[in-house]
Amino acid sequence: MIKRYFFGVFAGISMLASHHAFCQNTSKPIPALVSKNGRHTLMVDGKPFLILGAQMWNSSGWPDILDKTWPQLKELHCNTLEVPIYWENIEKEQGKYDFTDLDKLILDARRENIRLVLLWFASYKNGSSQYIPVWMKENTKQYPRMLNAGGQPIQVQATISDNNRNADARAFSAVMAHIRQIDEAHRTVIMMQVENEPGSLGTDRDYSPEATKLFNGQVPAKLLSAMKKKPGTWQQVFGFDAPETFSAYYMAQYINYVTAEGKKQYPLPMYANAWLRENRFERAGEHPSGGPTSNMIGVYKAVAPDIDLLAVDIYNRNYVQFRDLCEKYARPDNALFVPETGKGMLFARFHYYAIGDYNTIGVAPYGIDPYHGDPNDQRDKTKLDEKFSAIAANYRLLEPAIPLITTLQGTGKLKAAVEEDGLGEKLLHFSNYDLLLTFGFPSYKTTKEPTGRVLVGEIAPDEFYLIGFDAKFQFRPRLGSGFSASELIYVEEGTFEQGVWRRRRIWNGDEVYHSTLTPDGVILKVKLRGLQSDQYNTRPNFEQ
Repeated sequence: MIKRYFFGVFAGISMLASHHAFCQNTSKPIPALVSKNGRHTLMVDGKPFLILGAQMWNSSGWPDILDKTWPQLKELHCNTLEVPIYWENIEKEQGKYDFTDLDKLILDARRENIRLVLLWFASYKNGSSQYIPVWMKENTKQYPRMLNAGGQPIQVQATISDNNRNADARAFSAVMAHIRQIDEAHRTVIMMQVENEPGSLGTDRDYSPEATKLFNGQVPAKLLSAMKKKPGTWQQVFGFDAPETFSAYYMAQYINYVTAEGKKQYPLPMYANAWLRENRFERAGEHPSGGPTSNMIGVYKAVAPDIDLLAVDIYNRNYVQFRDLCEKYARPDNALFVPETGKGMLFARFHYYAIGDYNTIGVAPYGIDPYHGDPNDQRDKTKLDEKFSAIAANYRLLEPAIPLITTLQGTGKLKAAVEEDGLGEKLLHFSNYDLLLTFGFPSYKTTKEPTGRVLVGEIAPDEFYLIGFDAKFQFRPRLGSGFSASELIYVEEGTFEQGVWRRRRIWNGDEVYHSTLTPDGVILKVKLRGLQSDQYNTRPNFEQ
């Protein structure tokens, strides 16, 4: 009792000091996800924001690891860290909350000028329930598990249990109340992920007697209405997909309840993320059954209105698959967010698709920190992993252009062109001009790996920004425009400072003749004019 008393006094003193450090008289609008006419924008400090993020390894959201990671985040040029916070650590004793590590995380992120997306590792994480507190793990009678088809319990909390749901919701509410207390004036934390890749691995549904009784009963009316189905049992209504749909209905309700209780305390944008079904045999239970997979988005939208968006984690290394998944989740009723991707040049290119063609509110590679438990990891742990270098180059180039990018997203005026194996060029169509991007540059590259990636923004019918790497560009007037060719009035290289264009130099001579975006990445502002056939020399001399 004496130790506990002094710990409480010390914690109280620390909290008062932290409260003073956290709470200053500043007023910033709460982060919000704004949707209008199918266009989605994440607002931070009242301005459109694009998450150029990085996510920690699962077991790296601890002070000793984070202290070593902040310098690497600076090297990455990211503006947001996605980091797990653990229910088992916050509520080690039932009803008693310890926010020491959370406080340090928020203070340190604020010091580093990095925003936070906090990942609530609680009832569900990657199709399992490893992160629940010990007092729940040891009391499965009060906090029951799902049963598989053979009647054996698995390490997944039962979604039909009010005890499970309410315990999670109470803890999450306490977390959100605490974040509001210490961060409302600063908005360091901009979004919350509720659970992580939820669902049940190892079974397509809960086969407990209580769950089976529900499964054999009538499908709830609100789901029938939303899915435009006729009444019946789950099997009658959904047939082959009945077990997974049943699981998604109860999982979505569970997560929505936790989310809603948290929002009562502090209504930050909140989302749930999906472990893909688009792998192997696409069978529920081999991927987490009941999660917000592409075939269950409609169920979540029907019964989980407090979840602001359903995010998708993509590690597929085929660009056709990547684009297909972006298309499935970028919906009029769902903002695209890709909070986990792989690393390397491949995913640095893929990020351009998500930003330019699918209007994502953010992207993030997984596993930024090298301080994880792999004994075979031979990386230099004092430096940013070289696999992140291409993404760091992206972020360095894109970060100052965020106001431009977010203004053009969802308007049809922002498009991506990306080099892929066997894809040497990309033709983009704009209001008055066609733009051909040709890849394979520079010719002296020592690697054959595709590197070309460009965002093109049309700010006027004859004016464009090009943001990217390793691509040659050529403009022509669109057919039917009345013009036979186009002339470059100017090509400016520069960047943005607080949203205002700052020219570094004007391209002319050889630079314009070759019209090639550089390997280090460049932002160009280009102005054109159309020419009649008698207004131009078919062999222009750019050398002055």
